[in-house]
Amino acid sequence: MGGAELRDHQPLLPLARHGIEEKPFRFPHSKLPRRSELFFVIKPPFCLSQEIYDEACRHALGRTNRSPHLAELLHVSLLLMDEFDEPPYHLVPRIETAVRSVKARPFEIILDGCALYGNGQHLALTSRAKNSSIQAFVRMLHGALTRHNLPRQTLRSLSPHVTIIYGYGRREIMGLKEPYVWLADEFALIYSHNGEGRHEEFGRWHFDAEAPPFMRLPAQLCLPTEFGRGTCETPHS
Repeated sequence: MGGAELRDHQPLLPLARHGIEEKPFRFPHSKLPRRSELFFVIKPPFCLSQEIYDEACRHALGRTNRSPHLAELLHVSLLLMDEFDEPPYHLVPRIETAVRSVKARPFEIILDGCALYGNGQHLALTSRAKNSSIQAFVRMLHGALTRHNLPRQTLRSLSPHVTIIYGYGRREIMGLKEPYVWLADEFALIYSHNGEGRHEEFGRWHFDAEAPPFMRLPAQLCLPTEFGRGTCETPHS
């Protein structure tokens, strides 16, 4: 794995507790106030993010009063670590150590569809085909966090998607002129400040083109995907 670009101007606080257990995925319809989330993402190249944002703005015009997600916030969610009341800067050194143990090569992401999820509230770009590489990488990342006793939500199979309008409120799907495609050559750890519409980057790492090919699990061992069941993962803002 390539080098990380970690925040070096934030104070590193002493570790508050040890023996962190794996947390179950939080109940998606909980009425409790949402806390801020720390999660791994892949972001499209900014020129592509801007293209997606512009198209979402054109689609939203006259259909919804909700603004599309800003270009700099668009992302493919990989793995949620946990929720926090304040940024957990004290975890950064241990996360850096865990992530550096992961050896994974770049892979292609194709978003060629559009769908509603979250009880039909959110509009997202989706992938019609299963992406086995991203599934394999998330398993590797989850395993590294487990070995280093770091917070991590229960491992779930995911369908790559990019949410473009939260609280969309309509059933009309956005048509795509052509798929959005890019080679993911890096991933990042993001702290999403709840209610502020702001992402704070904790780290960014490059994939390694010389890494071994991803291991493929037998089909019968794969977890069900969220879009395939019609109930989708809670979005990360």
